[in-house]
Amino acid sequence: MAFDLNRTLSGRVWKFGDSIETDAINPYYRYPTMEELKLHTMEAYRPEFPKEVKAGDILVAGRNFGCGSSRPGLVLREVGIAVILAESVSRLFLRNSIARAIPIFVAPGITKIVEDGATLEVDYPAGVVRVPASGASVELRKFPPVIEQIFAAGGLPESAYARYMRETAKQNN
Repeated sequence: MAFDLNRTLSGRVWKFGDSIETDAINPYYRYPTMEELKLHTMEAYRPEFPKEVKAGDILVAGRNFGCGSSRPGLVLREVGIAVILAESVSRLFLRNSIARAIPIFVAPGITKIVEDGATLEVDYPAGVVRVPASGASVELRKFPPVIEQIFAAGGLPESAYARYMRETAKQNN
C-alpha cells in the first residue's frame, strides 16, 4: 500500500515510553494469524490499546522503538495506526517498516510536547510535527529521495518491480 508523504496527517495520540520491543508489537509466537495479532498488539504495554485504537490514530514513542527481534510492525498499520513517531527507532525495525511502506518517522523531542490522547499534526513536506492545541512543534527528520520513492511505490518490493519495469521498457525502445 503506497503512502503519500505529501499530505498532512492529523490524529489522536497513543503515547508509549522507551524500548518498545517487537515481540510486544507483534506477538506472533502466541497469535499466528493477523486477525489474532490485531486483537493483542501492544497489550503488554497498554491492555486497552487493541480494543480502543482507531483508524487514523498516531503512535508516539520514546527512544529505541522496535528493539528486539526482527518482527515486522505491519499489525500496527492493520489496526489503523496512520503514522509512528519516535524519539529514535531501532535500525532493523526502521528498515523493515520502510520496506513495507509503514509510515515511521524520527522526531526528536516528540514525547516532550504531546500527551496521550492529544491531537497531533504530521506535516512531512514542511518537516514538522505540531500539537494544534498548544502550538508546540518539533522537527521531523526527512528521508532521502530513494526512501521517499519506496513509500510512494508501496514498499521495497513494489519499488524494485517498478524500477525493473522502467529499465526493461528503456531497453526495449
